[in-house]
Parts: sequence; C-alpha cells; structure tokens
Amino acid sequence: MQMGTMVKTAAIALVGAVAIYLLVLASSEDEEEILVYETVEECIAGGENAESECRAEFSKAEKLHEEVAPRYAQESDCRSRYDGCYRRNSGGSSFFVPLMLGYMLAPRGSRFASTQPLYRTPSDGRFYTAGNGRVGAVSASGRASVAKSKATLPTARTRTVSRGGFGGRAAGRGSAGG
Repeated sequence: MQMGTMVKTAAIALVGAVAIYLLVLASSEDEEEILVYETVEECIAGGENAESECRAEFSKAEKLHEEVAPRYAQESDCRSRYDGCYRRNSGGSSFFVPLMLGYMLAPRGSRFASTQPLYRTPSDGRFYTAGNGRVGAVSASGRASVAKSKATLPTARTRTVSRGGFGGRAAGRGSAGG
C-alpha cells in the first residue's frame, strides 16, 4: 500500500469514528441525579432527608408499586427478569409482579418530583424503574443517575405480559381495576 493511500484510509476511518461518536452522543438522553434506597432506614441513615420524608416517600413508592409494577401471566417469566416475584389478584385477574426492592427519589428544588418503586434484576444486580429505566451505579450515599424520561412518574399498568415457549409470541391481556 502506498503512503498516500494509507493516509487517505486513516483520514476516512477517523472521520467515520468521529461521526459515530457524535451520533451516539446526540442520541444519548440527559440523565438526572436521583437518590436510591433499599429501605427507609437506609434513607434516614443517608442523612439527605428527614425521617418523616423518608417514611412518606417510601409509602408513596409502595402505593405506586401496586399500580405500576410490571405484570406477568407466568411466574417463570417474572423470575427470569427480576430478583423475586409474587402473585397478585386484582379485578378478578391473577398475575405475578416483581418484589419492590428499593425506591427512588428524584429531587427537584426543595421537594421530590418523582418517587418510584425500584426492581432488581438477577442478570446485572442493578435497579430498574417500572418503565424499565436502568438506574446507574448507586454510591454509598445513595446517589445515582437515571435517564430523565425514566425519572418521571410511570403510568398505571393495565396489561399483563404473557410469553409463549419456542415459537410463541408475546401477548398482552387487559385487566380491570388496575
């Protein structure tokens, strides 16, 4: 290969790499700093919030968990995604939901804009929101980050995920009463 051809090839490769980097950068969503705790006691010990705030926000997350937790028709489908599941009955329907293993506080100014339940996956041990937003690594003080779109309050679930075996398809079933 001649020197001129090598320089041209290197220049084209560099331009391509820069273009890919800029596309990835442009497509990445802004992240928001959040606080993540597994228990009320952990929130209190973190010292970021008063005990009453920790308890009130945990209570909000528990109530929201009943409305927004991912729902699965089969326990095995739920357990393949999350670190523990249990059966729930609502509106005459029975389904499986993951255990709430933590909660997230998204502070904005002097109040919390969003408090949400969090779920943990066995595959990577990280927390995820009900909307499947991956929470970044949690520091010892409980600080972490999540995509801004996942830091907002999730909507209530009214569908149950059902998965077939080999050659099966995913399907949703409506449920009454949330």
